[in-house]
Amino acid sequence: MTTQKIAIIGGGVIGLAVARALALQGVQVTIFEQQHIGAGTSSTTFAWVNSNGKQPLSYHQLNALSIEEHVKLQRSQPNGLRWLETSGTWEWAAEGEAQQRLLQRATSLQSLGYPAREVTSEALQREIPELRAQAVSGSVWHFPTESVLHPALYLARLWSEARANGAILHQQHAIKSLSEQADGVTLQLANGEQWQGDRVVIATGRWANQLLNTLDLDLALLDTSKPNAVACSFLARTAPQPLSLAANLISPQLNVRPDGGGRLLLQALALDDLADPAAPPSTEGDIARQFRQRYQSLFADAGELQIEKIVVGQRARPADGLPAIGFVTPQQRVYVAVTHSGITLSPLIGKLVAQELVQDHASELLADFRPQRLLGKDADAFAPIKRNFPAAQ
Repeated sequence: MTTQKIAIIGGGVIGLAVARALALQGVQVTIFEQQHIGAGTSSTTFAWVNSNGKQPLSYHQLNALSIEEHVKLQRSQPNGLRWLETSGTWEWAAEGEAQQRLLQRATSLQSLGYPAREVTSEALQREIPELRAQAVSGSVWHFPTESVLHPALYLARLWSEARANGAILHQQHAIKSLSEQADGVTLQLANGEQWQGDRVVIATGRWANQLLNTLDLDLALLDTSKPNAVACSFLARTAPQPLSLAANLISPQLNVRPDGGGRLLLQALALDDLADPAAPPSTEGDIARQFRQRYQSLFADAGELQIEKIVVGQRARPADGLPAIGFVTPQQRVYVAVTHSGITLSPLIGKLVAQELVQDHASELLADFRPQRLLGKDADAFAPIKRNFPAAQ
């Protein structure tokens, strides 16, 4: 049996997870990345590993199983590198309806066997001594199996294992077009070169249609080029702060997580209607001022917030919010893997996609997420994605 030749287009978490899983199965893998590893959405994400309220049930199960894959992968790390910190999440909501939604979500998760427990504000205060007591409202919930992830270190793990098993990476290599034949697929590179092989996986996230259009295909994806709180989000990275936070914190004021070396990564979802990818805010402007005010309202004796950079994260998001994973062409030579929650889902998606490509056997876990429901349709034809809880961001 001849060794399969498969190209992966895109060097983010999905592309490298698929590349790693394929290389482990003996496939001859070539990765093409237009810029550098992690240049896209993978590096502009809150990187919260969770299945906290994700619907429908099949999507929750996919995320929950992938949390387990992350833990297994971290345990098998051959050196001391820690890219996954299972530090748990602490969460409370604002008054009234938001608190009721949090209670319903948490109890629903408990019924599914997802670890969630209500805790006292005193327990939270012991965990985060700098937290202002008056900033906490209603019930506090703890989700102990959730994690924060360090994307650059995670990408290093995926790539090092793919490379050790023979994968080849071409950075600064843009693909101009692709074509499918009965016996394979051909990539035309922007530099005039050509690649030919058995199959190709498009894992370019929000840019997927640039290549699909060369096959006269179009996937219904959210437009991330303009302000849209569902598609775009501010992410503020700080200088090291004197805050004793070891876990993920989800609050009405701010979402706050450790980002290594005392640095923090912040979100303020209420501000995201203003997030314009064409105009990232300065560290001294109004958005930065609002981040500082929210930080001060949340923490006492935790230093004046020193923001080093604010970026606008642009999410890879199919129009119905669910993954688009599967073959898109008649000869089943071209496969697409585009999803929101790529940080959480990547290790399991990598494994499942590799199994489908190598064994030619469809995965039941991916049955609800085939791209055909999105092909040839306008994103406006789908019901707007609602974001009424943090993990739906």
